[in-house]
Amino acid sequence: MKKTTPINKILFSLLGVVFLFSSCDTKKSKKMDETYEATYAVSYLSVLPLRAEPSHRSEMVSQILFGEYLKVLETREEWSYIQLEQDTYKGWVETFQITAVTKKEYEQITQSPKVKVLDNLTTITFDNNKLTLVKGSNLPFYSEGTFLYKGERIPYTAAVISGNQNTENLVETAYSYINTPYLWGGKNPLGVDCSGFSQMVYHLNGHMIHRDASLQAKQGELIAFLAEAKPGDLAFFDNDKGNITHVGIILEDEKIIHAAHGKVRIDKLDQEGIYNSEEKKYTHHLRMVRRYF
Repeated sequence: MKKTTPINKILFSLLGVVFLFSSCDTKKSKKMDETYEATYAVSYLSVLPLRAEPSHRSEMVSQILFGEYLKVLETREEWSYIQLEQDTYKGWVETFQITAVTKKEYEQITQSPKVKVLDNLTTITFDNNKLTLVKGSNLPFYSEGTFLYKGERIPYTAAVISGNQNTENLVETAYSYINTPYLWGGKNPLGVDCSGFSQMVYHLNGHMIHRDASLQAKQGELIAFLAEAKPGDLAFFDNDKGNITHVGIILEDEKIIHAAHGKVRIDKLDQEGIYNSEEKKYTHHLRMVRRYF
């Protein structure tokens, strides 16, 4: 396999005039309207914020975990507008935080099995440096206890997960996120939102679903009645305007696990919606249930 050079011609086209500015500088450079053809990159950092606009003050809409590949659609000042390979989600990331790769490597990763970190937190060592990985991180081109990192094979002996897992394993994965703090845009064991939680549980078990609840609600098979739901199905909830605003994973015994009210928690579920026994009221109105495998 061809080695990837982090600083190469592709990276220079990504960065453009960024080298003129410090990423920590509070001064704002002149706005660039220049748009580039798509190039390719990967994240070699633990967790990156993906933002709605090219600004550190902008809303974090999702996160990029270690080993996720992406297309760079546009660059503006020190920011890149990207599309993730795994779920096609788009947003802005700081250009200095991603590493350019060749189109060939990007195409190879799309055809490779997804092997993911299973432990909540683990550490890799390279060139006498250490880097923390979170659950759900990708291990590119994993084989026999090693994966590809900047063109080198790096040992990884901790637990991994790959392939399509069954419903029982999916539910077990969901339980492993209990008490994870709620974080808008989060999708790792240190902070998740409702759709980030459901997406990561499914992705860890080999089932690729979209990032946002409103998009997840358009996938899978519609289940007509809650009584026909099975553990692992996703339940969706709407607001008073009929918009899908929440999602959770159905469990046995009329219960649901979801990220809401500060953390990943388990509540009662019936035909009306989610009943929070602590608040003694319904907090979410049930709209539909969908099955994905």
